[in-house]
Amino acid sequence: MSNPSILIVEDEAIVSADIANKLRKLGYEVAGTTGTGEEAIEIARRQRPSLVLMDIRLAGAMDGIAAADVIRQECQVPVIFLTAHSDKATIQRAKLAEAFGYILKPFDDRELHTQIEMALYRHATEQRLRESQARLATFAAATFEGIIEIEAGRIVDCNEQFARILGYMWADMRGMEIATLIAPEDIDRVTANIQREVESVTEHDMLRKDGTRVVVEAHCRPLYPGRCIIAIRDITDYKRSEAQKAKLEAQNQQLQKAESLGRMAGAIAHHFNNQLHAVMGNLEMAMDGLPLGVNPIENLASAMQAARKAAEVGDLMLTYLGQKPGKHEPIDLSEACRQILPLLRNTAPKGTLLNADFSSIGLVIRANAGQIMQVLNNLVANAWESADENRGCIDLTVKTVSQATILALKRFPIDWQPRDPVYACLEVADAGCGIAEKDFEKIFDPFFSTKFTGRGLGLSVVLGIVRAHHGAVAVESEPGRGSIFRVIFPVSVEEVPRHPDKVAQTAEMEEGGTALLVEAEDHVRSMIKTMLKRMGFTVLEARDGIEAVEVFRQHLDEIRCVVCDLTMPRMDGWETLAALRGLSPGIPFVLTSGYDKEHVIAGDHTEWPQAFLKKPYQFKELSDSIRQSLQNKRRENTDEVNDV
Repeated sequence: MSNPSILIVEDEAIVSADIANKLRKLGYEVAGTTGTGEEAIEIARRQRPSLVLMDIRLAGAMDGIAAADVIRQECQVPVIFLTAHSDKATIQRAKLAEAFGYILKPFDDRELHTQIEMALYRHATEQRLRESQARLATFAAATFEGIIEIEAGRIVDCNEQFARILGYMWADMRGMEIATLIAPEDIDRVTANIQREVESVTEHDMLRKDGTRVVVEAHCRPLYPGRCIIAIRDITDYKRSEAQKAKLEAQNQQLQKAESLGRMAGAIAHHFNNQLHAVMGNLEMAMDGLPLGVNPIENLASAMQAARKAAEVGDLMLTYLGQKPGKHEPIDLSEACRQILPLLRNTAPKGTLLNADFSSIGLVIRANAGQIMQVLNNLVANAWESADENRGCIDLTVKTVSQATILALKRFPIDWQPRDPVYACLEVADAGCGIAEKDFEKIFDPFFSTKFTGRGLGLSVVLGIVRAHHGAVAVESEPGRGSIFRVIFPVSVEEVPRHPDKVAQTAEMEEGGTALLVEAEDHVRSMIKTMLKRMGFTVLEARDGIEAVEVFRQHLDEIRCVVCDLTMPRMDGWETLAALRGLSPGIPFVLTSGYDKEHVIAGDHTEWPQAFLKKPYQFKELSDSIRQSLQNKRRENTDEVNDV
């Protein structure tokens, strides 16, 4: 038996040669070396090595994890990753590639040898298991539970198992017409197949003695003219499991679709807000530089208003993702809905009647009151759009629903399951055009509508908010008979807090000094620099965290505060904050991002900024956040991070 052959995929020539020498000393053959994932796949296809040693970061467009996934699927060759990277994201991707080992550089010969031998042994074991399973599957396919012999359309003989499948006594089956045991819609097909007097396999329904059906796979073999023997296997459970599997796969596709849309929406919202930040900031600076009454200021004001509306779209997309949860606290669901009812009635189209039943006083949920109002507003707007001239009545109800009732409803997200016996429910019912069955899976997609080309994110935002509140939306609808949307929230046992009126306090900010601005986008950095100069700061600039640390070291005693973006190459905002705090503990720090605050601060961090600003922001918001960061030194936990 020849020694195992191993393919080395490493883009550093010196490292690759060293690994090859180690392998030869350990008694292995080197199948080849390459520095790209694309070439590794081609070599694996041609040579089918025993194993692949794969670096994760490679030259070319394809990294090692992607290449390993292709090699595993196409060639069934085991892969061991040799890498210097151990971050969570890389390890998670490596898991999905089903690697047989993960060795961190640097490593010694013993560790390499052990990992290779274990991987080869595991691969061989899995190969034997697959071969054994294939043999068992072949044997199972040739094994049938029931045997019957038929002549002239009647049962001549059968075994007890066949009688048991159909619920009869064995002695009662002899002489029965086979057609009486076959489902009516399958009789012609099955009898024609028997009369052909050729060996065949069919699937059809048979009738049990009690009238129920059983799905069978029938192998028919002719004995001589007019007589045949049929082997019957009950595949009812298999067919049922296949149907369930298809249903689960459909649900999984919906989940993958939602995940894909989520990634897309998050990226778009972030980049959208980043660009709008530059637009709005420059417009604001231009407006401040013009005297009142000058015509161009009206044009700039209109542009500013349009930019703000565009920025709202970014917020809506983040809400759709459930990444804009806001502050949650115990609220009375009826009271929250009651507060927005006058506005809904005032803005309702002519002829629309809103009937409200918010009698469930004391039905408390843990939620963001503003977002609950947004849910109701969007559902009512959806009901308005679905109604025609003769169907202008919308019923709004707050009540409780049981777990059993929820289980019987069509729910979104599709993977949400009720765990508690009782839930709070906000119900919006209309008598509009209704929703076709084929459209149910699309109604929460951004910009989808059943009446005309979608023009908003209403239902998408509803689902995002509800997802962030650990709830679900149940939909009941039929074309021409209206729709009922039930928004389901977990009930809270907490008491609704009373909020005392807050007295606004404004403190003057000492002007002057030096600020460090860290921002990757050139035009955004230029605009923020203008704002900071207008506040009286001398501005030092950096394009990323690496530059920021160097600039900070050079001007350590001058810098009063830092304004830093979150998403940057080489070193992000959190890493930059930690590095600068290491040089100057408590340095006032304002963290900015196109993502929402709750999404940004999620997770454990060694240092926390004094303030957070969501892009796009205005001059006053930046000024206020810097003032707060200068007034308040280093915070100890996430609850103390200010959000302007």
